[in-house]
Amino acid sequence: MKQIGSPFQCKPEKDAYSLNEQIHQIQSHLIKAGKMLSLKDRPRVFAAVHHVNWEKQGLVDGWSEITDTVHYDWGNSFDQYASDWHKSGKPAFNKELIHQVELAHGEKPIDIFFSYLSGRWVYPETIRTIRNMNLITINISLDDTLKFWGLQEAGGFSGNTEIAPEFDFCITCQSKEDVRKYHMVGARSLFLPPGANPYTFSPLAVSRDIQVSFVGQCYGIRPHIIAWLKDHGIPVKTYGKGWPSSEVSHQDMNAIYSRSVINLGFGFIGNSSVTGLKGRDFEVPLMGGLYLTTYNRELEDYFTIGEEIDCYQNEVELLTKLFYYMTHPDIALKIGTSGRMRCLRDHTWINRFKTILTIIGFSDYTSEMRHG
Repeated sequence: MKQIGSPFQCKPEKDAYSLNEQIHQIQSHLIKAGKMLSLKDRPRVFAAVHHVNWEKQGLVDGWSEITDTVHYDWGNSFDQYASDWHKSGKPAFNKELIHQVELAHGEKPIDIFFSYLSGRWVYPETIRTIRNMNLITINISLDDTLKFWGLQEAGGFSGNTEIAPEFDFCITCQSKEDVRKYHMVGARSLFLPPGANPYTFSPLAVSRDIQVSFVGQCYGIRPHIIAWLKDHGIPVKTYGKGWPSSEVSHQDMNAIYSRSVINLGFGFIGNSSVTGLKGRDFEVPLMGGLYLTTYNRELEDYFTIGEEIDCYQNEVELLTKLFYYMTHPDIALKIGTSGRMRCLRDHTWINRFKTILTIIGFSDYTSEMRHG
């Protein structure tokens, strides 16, 4: 296998597409296909989502709040990293996926097929088969900035480049700029930022006795910045895989966030120097402490920087802001409270999925759709 960049040499006429243009293209396609849905109280959604650590609480539970949701999670039945995956595992998974959709659709008609899948998991013809059941097919991806094309493998590209055109439309979450990649391969795309589940990310009634914390894996530039901060007198406590504390449960993570005055964030994607929107950008502010993370221009579309969250552009600015907020915890927690209220109002997964339902004909536009 080899890592590849874009297989396309030319750029489209535009580097970005407005939200209105995205919606128009999706609705025009659905109208032409006869799939725009009439207003109804509870649409039925088939969610093909494999739960690893956050997926059920985020994607599935979000849909379940506003639709009748059938969740298909294959658990340990299929392993995309098995040595015989492309020879036998992937064909078997695709056959079973179609079978599960047919079963659910036969019991009671499905309106929407929603998936969190990549080209490593499914073949284009599998999505085409499901789409031809007269369902609206939607795929979501949270890693398009670096992984849209992915690896060239025996079974096709591991990213979304080959499967995306087969969906009625795709949701991309990391950057508005990623929309153009879908257009380049003939697919329809809608940019929506990640969301959060306010039931699983809810502050506990405990004392804020941790000044600064970071919850997340230890890799890339993270340990270097943490060490530098400690050398300069910042008592940051770290939790997660690779740190001395090791991995923490979701329950422990909530307790840590609830106890922290300042929750540190790193906005870089993987080991790169590229920033992108992440689920934690909306999950951590829900916990009521100050979320202080790497500056990313797109965060300004969803938060008022300095009033609902705060950002830093380099190590010196991070150090300066940490010293300030550590000596002014009341200001830090005031920002944290504002950030939580903003997320509750605008940035839950329910908000995101209501936007999708609006576009395909179920309800009135939400305020979220006016961003961008």
